[in-house]
Amino acid sequence: MFIELNVDHSYTIVDADAHHLDGSAYKEYLPEKYRARSGPYFPSFGWDIFLNGTTGRNPANAKEYCQDLDVEKIGDAVAYPSFALAIGLVRELDLAVELAKAYNNWAHDFCKQSGNRVKFAAVIAPQVVAEAVKETRRAVSEKGAVGVMMPTYVLQGLDLGQPQFDPIYAEAQQLGVPVGFHATAQVAVGNTRFHKYIGVHMTSHPFEQMLSLVAVISNGVLDRFPRLKVGFLEAGVGFLPYWMERFDEKYLIRRSEMEPLKLLPSEYIKDHRCYFTCEGEESALPLAIEKFGDECMMYASDYPHWDMEWPHSVSQVVNRKDISDKTKQKILAGNAKTFYRFP
Repeated sequence: MFIELNVDHSYTIVDADAHHLDGSAYKEYLPEKYRARSGPYFPSFGWDIFLNGTTGRNPANAKEYCQDLDVEKIGDAVAYPSFALAIGLVRELDLAVELAKAYNNWAHDFCKQSGNRVKFAAVIAPQVVAEAVKETRRAVSEKGAVGVMMPTYVLQGLDLGQPQFDPIYAEAQQLGVPVGFHATAQVAVGNTRFHKYIGVHMTSHPFEQMLSLVAVISNGVLDRFPRLKVGFLEAGVGFLPYWMERFDEKYLIRRSEMEPLKLLPSEYIKDHRCYFTCEGEESALPLAIEKFGDECMMYASDYPHWDMEWPHSVSQVVNRKDISDKTKQKILAGNAKTFYRFP
């Protein structure tokens, strides 16, 4: 189904967090010994997230994907996976490593078919750190990945700020690519509390990003890797004023029990080390800009997932009256270009 262009604007647009529908990637791209499996490659949580096919979008190929980008006049999009968002839950370590390789090979081919208008963040299996480092290097250097995705939940909920993961951050810094933290609703705290998916999804992305932000900052990752940029995706920015105010307060009380940080927690955001995708209709966006400046927020569509705002996600930003045109351009493209180091 073709949808007519629904927004007229002159802004440059970079989508900082779109998605691949990677369900077809693995049978063809995995080594032969894994292809005959009858069960799913990733843990399945059984919810009807697409409401019996009534939500979301299912582009058949790269051409259709780009046609949908045209609807909102989006220039470039950085795609993260869908199925492989759950890579951190795969307990068969050899399979996890091969799934990451398969996804990156498939994503490279898909992006090439789009004329590299669609770009991709590399998937890694951080539960096997040495292999994750090698795959980061291969995906960036040989396959053209523009970033690396760190799943917010690894195995039984490991602290992603611990030094055991430092080789991954070191490799990303050395290669000059950002690390994007991305959650999956399969490990939301609500999974054990709610019997409807709305509760699960409501709690998944924001809580996982809040935890990841604390892990990265409180454990000194950004001090150990001063050139590394990290992104926290698909949770908006509405939580930031509350969360960072609380973080600063607790740090000042309890800093004696930890390695001292070079900055207050909130200052790592103001220092352009941490980036966040925002949603165009967020009422708290002006407050977040007031507190942290307008250089850490990035537009993202979440296309083609069920809860995306496409084909209205760009117009939601463009039509706002409470932020300036200069700030809109930073959000719609400038900040993402800085984060992903686009020319």
